[in-house]
Amino acid sequence: MGDPTADFLGRLSQRPASPITMKARGTIRLDVERDAGTDVWFVMLRDGAIQVSRQDRQPDLVIRGHHTLFDRLAQGRAQLLAALMRNEITVEGDLALLPAFERLLPGPEGAHHPRDFARAGGQGS
Repeated sequence: MGDPTADFLGRLSQRPASPITMKARGTIRLDVERDAGTDVWFVMLRDGAIQVSRQDRQPDLVIRGHHTLFDRLAQGRAQLLAALMRNEITVEGDLALLPAFERLLPGPEGAHHPRDFARAGGQGS
C-alpha cells in the first residue's frame, strides 16, 4: 500500500490557485510521526497558490500527529478540527491558517457540495 499522506501532499502543489486559499498567507509545517521518526512537510499558502516542500522553512503554524491520522485526513476519512478536539493532533502558532488547511483536505467519499445537492432537489447525483 502507498503512502496516502505523501500522495495527497504531492498532488496538492499541482492544484491551480484557488479562492479557498486566496486570503491565507503563511507556512504550515506538518510533523507526521512514524515509528522510525518524523516526516516533516511544509505547505506554503500565498495568494491562492499552494507549494509543498520538504525543505526547512520558518513555519507560521505547526500541526503534529501520528501518520495514521494524517493518512485518514488525506483520504477524507477524518476531519482536522475533530481530531484537534480529540487531542489526536497538536497545533501551535497562527491558528488562523488551520481552517485554510482544512479546506484543502478532501471530504468524505461520496460527499456532495451543499449547493449541488440542493440543485439536484436533495436527491444527490
